[in-house]
Formats: sequence, structure tokens, C-alpha cells
Amino acid sequence: MPVRTFPGLPYDYAAREPHISARIMKPHRDKHHAAHGAGANAVAQKEVRTP
Repeated sequence: MPVRTFPGLPYDYAAREPHISARIMKPHRDKHHAAHGAGANAVAQKEVRTP
């Protein structure tokens, strides 16, 4: 099963300011989205059995 990864952002973390700060954007992207990717990879690696 291929490992899923998030592509890099096509813009700088500060590009959305003043609507969302780079201080908020960086951890949200680097940690929150990374956790979703890790969870998706963990589920994909489990064997799926059908009755």
C-alpha cells in the first residue's frame, strides 16, 4: 500500500495574513495535517477482511 503524503504548500505560511497568521498556520499545517496523514496511512496498512 502506498504511503500518503501531503504536498508542500504552493505559498508561504505568511501569505494568508492578516486573515490567518503564519504563527497559527505553520503548526496547524505541520502537526494537525500530519496527524491526519499518519492516521490515514495507519488505516491503509491494516488488512481489510470481508465476510
